[in-house]
Amino acid sequence: MSEKPQDSEENPLDDLATELSEQLSGKSIEISDSAQTHVEGGQISMKQSAARSVQASALHMEESAAALVRSGSIDAVDSAVGVAFAREMRLEKSNSSFVVAQTVDASDARAFVVLAAQVKGNLNVALTPLTAFAVGAGFGLTLWLLRAVAGRFARTKASK
Repeated sequence: MSEKPQDSEENPLDDLATELSEQLSGKSIEISDSAQTHVEGGQISMKQSAARSVQASALHMEESAAALVRSGSIDAVDSAVGVAFAREMRLEKSNSSFVVAQTVDASDARAFVVLAAQVKGNLNVALTPLTAFAVGAGFGLTLWLLRAVAGRFARTKASK
């Protein structure tokens, strides 16, 4: 990879994402104020848009929504993502239902389920390991009680 001088206000990851997209022969795509069924490319930028599925090397979302995202890196600002699979994911004032990522960096974000090796920042998760255990235990106890009541009811009915 080539060494380039960087402006202090420019994000060095933008140049890296562009270079990686070119090496992967993916197209750079910009979507603004539209709805798409499927978007596929190298570096994708979505602004005030929606997509059912997105596959990209790098995805940047602003005030957008996507149902299913598969990307190397996802940067979501004021956005919503249904299911996300990524190596790196940054959520800023965004919501996601299900996230699978190696690293998640969040700022005022919410998610229902997060499966990640490393989570940094302020991320409110609905289903933590403790709540998942509690839900599973409650479900198991409910099934056990229903079987016990049904068995007792069957025995009393058979004896009459």
